[in-house]
Parts: sequence; structure tokens; C-alpha cells
Amino acid sequence: MKLPLSWLRTFVDVDLPLDELVDVMSLNGLEVESIETPGAGTAGVRTAKVLHWEPHPDADRLRVVRVTGDGGAGEVELVCGAANFDVGDVVAHAVPGASIPGMRMEARKIRGVVSNGMLASARELQLSDEHEGILVLPADTPVGADLTDLLPVGEPVVEVAVQPDRGDHLSVLGVARDLAAILDTTWREPEGILAALDADTIPVALETDACERFVTWALEDVRVQPSPPWLAQRLGQCGVRSIDLIVDVTNFVMLELGQPLHAFDLDRVAGPRLTVRDARDGETLVTLDDQERSLVAGDVVIDDADGPVSLAGVMGGASTEVTADTRRVLLEAAVWEPRRIRRTSRRLGLVSEASQRFERRVDPEGAARGVGRAVQLLAQLGAARPVGTAAVHREVAWAGRPTIEIDPARVQRLLAVPDLDAARQTDLLARSGSYVEVDHDRLRVTPPTWRGDLQREADVAEEVARLHGYGRIPATLPAITMVGGRSPAQRLEQELRGLALAAGFAEAITRPFVGEDALAGVVPTKGRVELANPLAKDASSMRPSLVEGLLVALRRNAGQGRPGTALVELGRLFRPADDPLGEVLDAFAPVDASGDWRWSAPDGEPLPVQPRTLALAAQGLRLGERHLDAEDRWSVYDLLAVLDQVVARACPPGADWTLQRVPVERDGFHPGRSASLRLRPLPDAAPVEVGFVGQLHPQEADRRDLPEPVVVAELLLEPLLRAVPPEGHPPVAARTLVRHPAMSLDVALVADDEVPYATLEAAVREGAGDLLDGLWWFDEYRGEQVGPGRRSVAIRLRLQSPERQLTDADAEAVIDAVAARAEALGATLRR
Repeated sequence: MKLPLSWLRTFVDVDLPLDELVDVMSLNGLEVESIETPGAGTAGVRTAKVLHWEPHPDADRLRVVRVTGDGGAGEVELVCGAANFDVGDVVAHAVPGASIPGMRMEARKIRGVVSNGMLASARELQLSDEHEGILVLPADTPVGADLTDLLPVGEPVVEVAVQPDRGDHLSVLGVARDLAAILDTTWREPEGILAALDADTIPVALETDACERFVTWALEDVRVQPSPPWLAQRLGQCGVRSIDLIVDVTNFVMLELGQPLHAFDLDRVAGPRLTVRDARDGETLVTLDDQERSLVAGDVVIDDADGPVSLAGVMGGASTEVTADTRRVLLEAAVWEPRRIRRTSRRLGLVSEASQRFERRVDPEGAARGVGRAVQLLAQLGAARPVGTAAVHREVAWAGRPTIEIDPARVQRLLAVPDLDAARQTDLLARSGSYVEVDHDRLRVTPPTWRGDLQREADVAEEVARLHGYGRIPATLPAITMVGGRSPAQRLEQELRGLALAAGFAEAITRPFVGEDALAGVVPTKGRVELANPLAKDASSMRPSLVEGLLVALRRNAGQGRPGTALVELGRLFRPADDPLGEVLDAFAPVDASGDWRWSAPDGEPLPVQPRTLALAAQGLRLGERHLDAEDRWSVYDLLAVLDQVVARACPPGADWTLQRVPVERDGFHPGRSASLRLRPLPDAAPVEVGFVGQLHPQEADRRDLPEPVVVAELLLEPLLRAVPPEGHPPVAARTLVRHPAMSLDVALVADDEVPYATLEAAVREGAGDLLDGLWWFDEYRGEQVGPGRRSVAIRLRLQSPERQLTDADAEAVIDAVAARAEALGATLRR
């Protein structure tokens, strides 16, 4: 809202310097966004009367004009390119030596004729955007006067940011009232507003609950003419274009009092009455911008006998528009239901000055005042003769201001201001226009009609704090007792995040929406959770997997030339309520235990399954381009190493969780480099799929503009977090440094191709027992020496004892134990 300072001062006395005034406003709920000074630097521009003009002898589009001289005496000749003036008109003459924004005047020859200054336009003086000709002033304007004494040239204009719940700040009077409350001074309304006239006018039928009040005022002998300069300049300062006197007055009143008005050409209204009603599906209306609007049920219209003539609260209709031939006008002011106006405005993409005010709620008592003020101005300017008024309102319309009961002791305690007692609070609220009644130890507060934002005790407490002054409230922490803290599951989740970060991954947080072409998820899904009103084509459903968001992030990083990127995300994925994923989660922790991946709506309808999940995605060089090994790239084994650590850390005390890998084929992934990840929920239970690891298929990587290789993994964290004991996992403890040397030992197991590597590794671990310090795979062989359908898997073991030095006998014992375990699987040990 733009506020010319002189206009604001007509309603409230403000003697503060501009910079201090801006600080006071911004610190007390009237945030100042900017300060403009249109016409700043204008000096030496005088009013002058046109005495004579004739065509320029050497230019078809120029005139040679004689005007009264500086001070109104003598004659001065100049050259002008405008043609919207005549002899006797009073104009703005920038004499030699004068200045206007961006220009300094001097006498100069134009096509052989000396021009002593220039005749200025409103646009050159920055009074408005009007550029069709020079500024022509009223005939009774004194000649020889300084223009800055007559018009608001070089006046500061303050722009205030209006909050959604403060519709009263969308008017000069509303800001003046609030500023008066802040400064503890008085404010005043415009004087001489006309009261209602008892005379017949067009009747109005109110047939909708979207309108509280509807006031009309008929005028005759209307003269549609240009507005006087002061009115046009006021509108221009506020960013509103001058149209004609009738429309300009309605806009002026809207800016001044906050009440939007609309003018109907009464002779173009069909039938004996107007009807205010709800629109019907399929109706149309051509609005003032000459656009045909399709209406739906829920819109509100004003119609005559021929149909809708105005889209209520948003924009009038073209069929009853005021034109130069208008002789009778019906002025209308109403109070509309904010939500209905907001819905219509947003649906049509039609945001007007009126709709912005109705959406924020206008003063219910302001309709009659607004019409009366407009009629007063039109009568004073000789533009119309008032005939009579009519008003209708709903039977259940706004019937008095609501009363809010507050506890002043509670407000004082919340604000931590010792001297803010009940008497002080009463005084502050009275300054805001509220009526306060003391009822024992309580205050009964009745807000003014224009303060629709004051609805509960918290609102009143905030108003007390604002008027007391935020800067006067001490910075004191409230007295509270700290309770709670992280649960064992939350602490474990933080640890698991730390494991991934320590492995070189950077944490990412991606949006929870994906498009139709997104990967379906690492664990097979039954469907997707579709959005009823998607924001975009690539955000049509909730993510069934975290991997899609990480792949988008990898693409952005690769596009910026990064040699390698590794990302981790911990978040929730979303699956339909009947998705098989729910059965997987229930296998580890029943829903009636403490599982929070399922919720129900208030009506009992099950909501989507939403388990917490960990996802990894990596691409490019593992250690950056400066590392010695330029071929050291991220692989599925790097991701498996991280997931193994995650599962090992989350494993409940006494349990035996081993993350099993089973080769699988999934759309979009390399068939030979992808595996399903499985865990046994119970020692005797069958393994269930809890994740996936794989390399993106080259075609899929190419489709996404990603350089190869790209590896991803996803693991359901919910089963791990649900298994955390109440006391939490024991902290990680450092081992005592082993003084005895380690021993390396290689073993090769020959087994059928159907025996998973994880099974072979488990047999080796079990055979090595407590001496095992670590192991890793390093070779696989297929050929004549092992036979068809079989393979040889080579594993290196690191053996070490903290108590003694190992011998060859220990190595032989481990080999024998591994061989025994292998035979139980149908495998043999190659010696």
C-alpha cells in the first residue's frame, strides 16, 4: 500500500522526521518496504497562462506559444510539441534555470525559434504516467505560483507491506488509525460525509449468504469529465491510473477509507431491480477488461433482468460500464465473504484492487460511509446530483462486535513485563479502538469493527505487546523445565547417518514428489500415492523411493563438472496403504508395538505406508580428480560396505543379522550388477527383502544424462530402528591395541553356482571363529578344473589374537574348520 505522507497527515498529526517515522512504523507492525519521492528535484516550475499560439514556421508538429512570464507579468515565447491546450489554459512552465527530474532548463533555439524553457507534462514531473500532452491546470489556478505549492511534487510516498490479516492497512485511514494507536495520539475521519437520503432508488434483492451488506446511492445529472489535477495526482502517487472523474472518485475512496465501490450506468441496467445471488455453472460475464469469464457455482454475481452485470467483489461488467454518455449512476458498496472472493479471484487469475481488500475483510460498518464519501466528493466537484440511497443486509449479518475475555495476569506473565498490569493493558487496548470492560480479575475486550484479526486471547496479547513496544520488552528466556530428549531410535538414526558421512557421502534432502517416469523403488511396490492436485508434471505422486531424488541431484552435480559425487539421504518414502511393504515391516515389528510407519485418518481410513529409509547414490571418481588412481570409481561394493556397517551397528544385542545379497533383475538397472538385500527378522524365519543395491543400466544412465557408472542403494531403516532395545544400543568402544602380529590366510571354496556368496562367507566366518579379524573376496574362477555349473570363490582372511602370537597350527585348525563348514553346504575346499 502506497501512502503519500501529506495524505496520511490529513488523518493523524505526525511531527516526526521521515526516517524516525519509518523506524516507528516498521518496529510496530507497519513494515515499510520502500520510500519514493516522485518529482524530487523539481524547482522553478511556475504556473502560466497561455496567451497565444501558432504553428511553428519550420516544423509541422510543433507550436510557438506565448505565455505569461515568471511571476505572471510580461510574455515569454517557447516551443511546444503538445496540442492538448488552447488560449486561456493554465499550464506548468519550467522557466530557464528551473529543474525537473533528470533535466535542467535553459533557453535554446529549436528550428530557428528560441524556446525559453518548456511546458511540462505530468509524466515529466513524475506526478503520473500520463504522457498524452502537457499538464493543464484548472482555470481558477493562480498564475505565477510555484507548482510545488499547489501539487504534491517531491512529496515522500511510503509503501507499507500489508499482512494477510490486516486488511485495514489497505487504506490511508486504516494506517492513520494504527499509527495514532502506536504514537498515542488522535486520528480523525474525513469531514462532511453525506448521510443517507430518503428517496426511491432501484431495489436490491439479497439472495446469497456471501454478502453481509449492500448499499446503493443513485445520482443524476452526471457529467463524466477528466478529474482535477489534485485528484489525478493523488491516484498517481498510489500507482492508480486516472480514467475519469466518476471512476477516479471510487478509486480515491477505496484508497482513503478501504471500502471498494462500483459505479453502474443506471440507464443500462435492465429491469426494475438488482439481484445479488450465487452464480450458476455455465453462466458467462464480460468484465470491464473486455474478457469473457466463465462462471461456476460458488462465484457471486450481481444481475439485472438480462443476467449478470458484475462479478461481485472482483470486477464489474462491461454491459453497465460508465461511459462519456452516462447521465445517471448507481454507486454500490458491499461487504462480501472473504473466502468466496478469494476462491473466485484465484480460479480466474483475476486479482483486482477490490478483491485484495475483500479477501482480507473490509470493515462491516464501512459500506455506507464509503458511498457517502464518494457522493460528497462528486457533489463538491459538480459531477453529479445525489438522489437517494438504499441498503439491505442479511438477517444473520454481523450483529455486533465479538467480545474476547482475557486474563491480564497471564498476558503479563507471557510478555515478561512487570509493569504491564491490567490498567496499562486497558489503556493500550483502548488506544487501538477496543472497548474494554473490567470483570473482576478478567478483561472483556470488544475490538473495533475494522480489526477482524483480533479473535482470541493470543491476538489481544500480541496487540498489547505491539502497542507497548516490542523494543521495550526485555530479552528474557521463559522459565521452562527441559524434558524429553532423543529416543533410542533417534539416537541410532543419528549414528547411522554419521556412518555414511564418515564414508565420504554428503547428506542431501530432496523433495517428496516424483513424476510418472520415476523409478518405481528398490523394494517392489504395488502402486503409487497419487496427488489429487499435482503442482507440476514431474511432481504427480509421492515418492515410492528415495533414489529418484538422489539421481536428480547427481545429474545437477555432474552437469557442473564435478569429478565424483556421493550422496546419502534419510527420509520417508510413501506407498499405498495395502502395499506389500507393510507386511515386510510387520515381520520385524507388529503395528501394535511401536511402529509409526502407519497412520489412519480421523475417519479411520488408512493412510499411506511411510517408513523411514536410507538411500545412497554415487557417481564418478571416489576420491576426486587429484587422486593418483584415476580409475578408482564408486562401485556397488562401496555402497555394500556402508550398508554392512549400518546393519552391524543397528543389530540388537545377542541377535545375528547378516545382510544377504541375492542377484535380481530390476528395470533400469544392470542385470549383472544388482542384488536384493535381505534380513532374517527371526533366527528361524525366512529372509525378507529390506533393500536393494545396483548399478544403473547404461541406457538408463544415458536417458538421464549421467556419465557412467552410477550406483545406488536403498535400505529400510524402519526394521532396524524398531528393534532398538529400550535402553538403546551400547556405545561403541575402542578395542585394546593388539600387540601380536596378524596372519593372512587365503582359502578357495568350490560350490555350485546356486549357492550365494553370502552363504559361503558365513561358513568361512563361522569356521574362523574368534581369531577372525577381517575377510574380503578377491577372486572367482570358472573352468574345467572345477567342473560345469560350479565356481571357485577365493577369500582372504586376516587372523589375529589379542592374547598370543598365532602359529601354523592355528592356521591349519582354521582351514579344517572352514572345510567342515563348506562340506555341510555341498562345497569343497581347494587345497
